[in-house]
Amino acid sequence: MGTLSPAELLTAWERCLPLSPVGRALALLELAEPTLPAEAISALPIGTRERELLRLRVSVFGAEITGLVTCPACGETVELAADANELIAVAETAPGGTDLTLDRDGYHVCFRLPTSEDLIALAGTPPATDPERFLLGRCLRWAEHEGSPVAASELPDEIIELIGSAMNDHDPLADIQLACACPDCGQAWAAPLDVPAFLWAELTDFAMRLLQDIHVLASGYGWREADILALTPTRRRAYLDLVAG
Repeated sequence: MGTLSPAELLTAWERCLPLSPVGRALALLELAEPTLPAEAISALPIGTRERELLRLRVSVFGAEITGLVTCPACGETVELAADANELIAVAETAPGGTDLTLDRDGYHVCFRLPTSEDLIALAGTPPATDPERFLLGRCLRWAEHEGSPVAASELPDEIIELIGSAMNDHDPLADIQLACACPDCGQAWAAPLDVPAFLWAELTDFAMRLLQDIHVLASGYGWREADILALTPTRRRAYLDLVAG
């Protein structure tokens, strides 16, 4: 993956502005996988999507991920840190697979991993919809119990839990949980990392700072946006310092 220019990042931010969270994830993924058609990108398992977005994040902003979370016990603000390359390595060691199977207590089930297409479909369901059952219904290839077909709604909770565990094993980045510990009260918990949302927040911050730089230099020198974007970050900063006097 090559390094993206400031102009390309600014264009990506502008394109993503009107999109839904899932739409933004897919649009950003097109930056990471420019050779893949849109339908192939939306059909990628969620964890595979997150892995490629993490690779994009590494190429643009680096591997170190930092943020702030709130301790659920005492309410203290705690700094969160993770390494994107380590998360990517976790995905690369997962067994993967397309159609997965489960045989337990007379139940024989075949299912696939959830994709962005499934999340888009889930977003269009009524508020009372059980998301776990809905996604299972979409991902279930077939299921039977002692030779008789079984619908997703008829599967017992124990089997659904086993299916969820198998999905996590084969697609671990679909639900990233980072270990946290509060230095004040000692509480330990797992904080979720929403990769598309985190990357979007970083891209938005980058775009707003870049637009501010463009505004200052265009006002000070009368330069066009394209000319300012063509400057290296070092030269752009030097000109900003000169304008600031």
